[in-house]
Amino acid sequence: MRTNYTINDLPRFSPWPARLLGLEPWEQKHKTPEEVTREYENEKWAQLLTKIREAGREVSVEAVDEWALAAVPYSVCSIEGTLQLLSAAEGHQRYLDLVEATLKPLLPMSALVELGAGYGSVILSLAKRDAFARMRFMAGEYSTSGIELIRCLARAQRLEIEVAHCNFASRQIADLIIPPNAVIFTSYATTYVPNLSADFVKALSIYSPRAVVHIEPCYEHYETHTLLGLMRRRYIEVNDYNTNLVTLLRDQDKKSRIRILDERPAVYGMNPLLAASILVWSPSI
Repeated sequence: MRTNYTINDLPRFSPWPARLLGLEPWEQKHKTPEEVTREYENEKWAQLLTKIREAGREVSVEAVDEWALAAVPYSVCSIEGTLQLLSAAEGHQRYLDLVEATLKPLLPMSALVELGAGYGSVILSLAKRDAFARMRFMAGEYSTSGIELIRCLARAQRLEIEVAHCNFASRQIADLIIPPNAVIFTSYATTYVPNLSADFVKALSIYSPRAVVHIEPCYEHYETHTLLGLMRRRYIEVNDYNTNLVTLLRDQDKKSRIRILDERPAVYGMNPLLAASILVWSPSI
């Protein structure tokens, strides 16, 4: 089976090239709190929660991953500058491997904390891996359905995890007592806040983390001299995704409020138009 693809192949696998070129109708939505609630609280996570309840048995996070990925069985994934066709299952597994490889060098840590955890797919999967055995796990999530999903799936795998509400626009960020020297990470979560403020960095720094890791699509990292880079920028613009995470962190680093430890642009994306970068930073105080 062919594995290497180019930007010319994208229209075969996604409606987005035609939408971005204005060749296919599409209704633009803005990432307001109400829109995020509609998309996740009322639709995606609520539907998964209903499906678990209807199953009448304990359901694993792997099973829920299969449900969530069922709509797109194959995808042209962006992997370190190449485009490869992968099944949804393989693409998701590669993403989990990337998250693990990014977080492992930061061990030891007092706790592993994911903010904007969705239904817990990433942190609950990491909890099963040997590198993170017997750790303290914490998760913050914006939606009520997501919080309930994390708790339900954690019970199914006999995992203790502290779960609470979080909001990146709040000065407290999360209703969690995060211990010093924890590693806090986000995974395709800050994406849903169009413009982050310096208060976001300040709120995370108050926890005195060992490090903060963002595995997120970064508008500023997308090239303006390639067609794929321009399409990625336009994709973020029309979806009202975040456009200032890199700018914010670099500004805070310049002001000596934080120290950027690692910055890797557009490393991986199951959606080739929304490839995630890796940004790692720690407070300067």
